[in-house]
Amino acid sequence: MKVLENLEVSLAGGGVPVTAIAVCYQNAHTQALAKKLAALLPQKHFLVDATKVAPTDAKLQTASHAIEFYNPYGEHYDKCRLVRAAMFARGCRIVDLYDWQENYFEDAFWGPFDYQSCTQFLEGVKQELLKVKEFHITSPQGTDIKFSTYGKDWIVANGLTRSDELSQMPDGEIYTCPIESTFTGTLVVDGTVTRSWVPEPPEKVMFREGRIVGGTPKILDYIGKLGPDAQMIGEFALGFNPAYNKTLHHNMSVDEKGLGTVHFAVGDSYNLGKNHCQAHCDMLIRHPVIHTEPAIKLPAGFTVK
Repeated sequence: MKVLENLEVSLAGGGVPVTAIAVCYQNAHTQALAKKLAALLPQKHFLVDATKVAPTDAKLQTASHAIEFYNPYGEHYDKCRLVRAAMFARGCRIVDLYDWQENYFEDAFWGPFDYQSCTQFLEGVKQELLKVKEFHITSPQGTDIKFSTYGKDWIVANGLTRSDELSQMPDGEIYTCPIESTFTGTLVVDGTVTRSWVPEPPEKVMFREGRIVGGTPKILDYIGKLGPDAQMIGEFALGFNPAYNKTLHHNMSVDEKGLGTVHFAVGDSYNLGKNHCQAHCDMLIRHPVIHTEPAIKLPAGFTVK
């Protein structure tokens, strides 16, 4: 099964031997998914109700890796975060399966993306992105935004577990935070918004020097409920996974990986920018046209001018 093959790459790819896996869940739906996955795992593993176990539980201390079935907007997610933080603090590697559904176990869901060899490919793209002094993103729907990322680091999200961040499956994106003072223009969001809303018709968000200054009422209300910390730009990312570039799954953690897409987030910048907070709201642009200065090479699937 591709799901197991890809998770094996994810777990082993971080360079830490897999000695025991904690398969963590949050509710009845995710418990069923956790049990189904656990039945496939050849390694030593155990199930964990992250809403009931103490973060200091002795059994958790035996896990070298964890697989999480969580929904960040679900009940008791705060308890799940405490369990995660405790495991991270002692060096556990964690792969998160956000908002998973039953069909994600099917081979067709995973498509042709090769997690074993994607790291080198994505690192090559990162070197191109590091050259860019200015981005100008437009779209047929009306997106028109300019900004710089020059001098910022770019993070390659290749699905491999690591010590400093969650890994996700599926994966396949590269992200950074724009220089806030340069981020001015309009986004017209025609794809998924955290976590599963797809606005129809597309919604508009306007920025000046990194902060929201206007837009259409529905999305402004949606973002406004996240609090004042969600008014500043926190992320810009490009997706490279060809399995998710045609059909929306109404799951931001999947849709944002789609080849040829870009997404932006307001709120937390993952320590790449000025904003550090709990809020993080992603907004997907499905058909961007990417203008860069200087011009760079991006894989087939992107519209570059």
